[in-house]
Amino acid sequence: MAAEVLPSARWQYCGAPDGSQRAVLVQFSNGKLQSPGNMRFTLYENKDSTNPRKRNQRILAAETDRLSYVGNNFGTGALKCNTLCRHFVGILNKTSGQMEVYDAELFNMQPLFSDDSLYLPPCYDDATKPEDVYKFEDLLSPAEYEALQSPSEAFRNVTSEEILKMIEENSHCTFVIETLKSLPSDVESRDRQARCIWFLDTLIKFRAQRVVKRKSALGPGVPHIINTKLLKHFTCLTYNNGRLRNLISDSMKAKITAYVIILALHIHDFQIDLTMLQGDLKLSEKRMMEIAKAMRLKISKRRVSVAAGSEEDHKLGTLSLPLPPAQTSDRLAKRRKIT
Repeated sequence: MAAEVLPSARWQYCGAPDGSQRAVLVQFSNGKLQSPGNMRFTLYENKDSTNPRKRNQRILAAETDRLSYVGNNFGTGALKCNTLCRHFVGILNKTSGQMEVYDAELFNMQPLFSDDSLYLPPCYDDATKPEDVYKFEDLLSPAEYEALQSPSEAFRNVTSEEILKMIEENSHCTFVIETLKSLPSDVESRDRQARCIWFLDTLIKFRAQRVVKRKSALGPGVPHIINTKLLKHFTCLTYNNGRLRNLISDSMKAKITAYVIILALHIHDFQIDLTMLQGDLKLSEKRMMEIAKAMRLKISKRRVSVAAGSEEDHKLGTLSLPLPPAQTSDRLAKRRKIT
C-alpha cells in the first residue's frame, strides 16, 4: 500500500482569531495540568477602550474541582516575555497542508486561595532533586546574590556574645537567631548561609510594613539592587491623595511568605519548622498551613523543647519527592460549593 503523501506545507498569517483578542496560551506556576478537559476558563477585559494603557489589559480565571487560578497580562504577575517576544498558535490542515497562524498571548496562572492570589516562584514538579523544585536562582539572581556579600558580613562573623545581645534586644526573629547559632564552619558554606539568612531577615522586616513611604525601603544598609527588587516584586503601586505609593497588600504579604519559606528550605536542607516561622511572620496556623500546602510541602509534627524545659508540638514542612498534589483552603472550597 502506497504511503500517504501530503502536499507541501504552507502557512497563512491570520492575526488575532477574533480581530482584537489574541489566542490564549497558559502555563501553571505550581505544576503541569494533568486533566485539561476538567478546566474551565473565563477571560475578562478592561472596559476602558479609550485608554491605550488599559484597553489591552486582560485577566484570565481558571477553575477545577479542587483549585482556582488567576493570571493577568499587566502588573507584577505579568510575564515579561509578552513584551519581549511574539507568540503564535498554528492550526494545520493535514489535507491541504495549510497552516493558519494566529497571534497569541501567554498567561502565567497562579493558584488562588483565601481570597488572595499567591504569587509563587516557578515550581518545577518534574525535578529529580528537592533543590530543583524551587530553584535558588529564581529567588536571587547572581547579581543580587553578589550584592549580599557586604551586608551579610555581620552574620558571617557573628559571635556567641552578639547572638545573646540579639536575643536580649529582640532585634531579630527567632528563626534567624536559631539559624545563626548553627552556622557551618566551612568558609564557603558559612558565607552562603549568612547571605541567605540576611535576605530572609530583610524579607520578614519588609513584610511587616504596610506602605513603603521612601525609596530606600529598609534604610541605607540595603544594597540598591535589593531595594529595587523589594519594591518591584513585593509591592503594588497605588494612587492615594494625588500621589503614587508602594503598598504591601495582603497578596504581596502572602508572596513574601512563600519566598521566605522557600529560602528557609534552601537554608535548612528542605525541612523547616513552620510553627517557628509562623510566629516570626505573625500568621495564624491555618494561614501558614494553607500557604505551605499550596507550595506542595509535606506536613508533619514534632515535639520541640521550649523555655523552662517544657515541650510543645511544632508543625514541620518538608519539600521531598514525589510532590503531593497542590491543595486549596477550606474557605475557598466552601465558597465554591455555595456558589
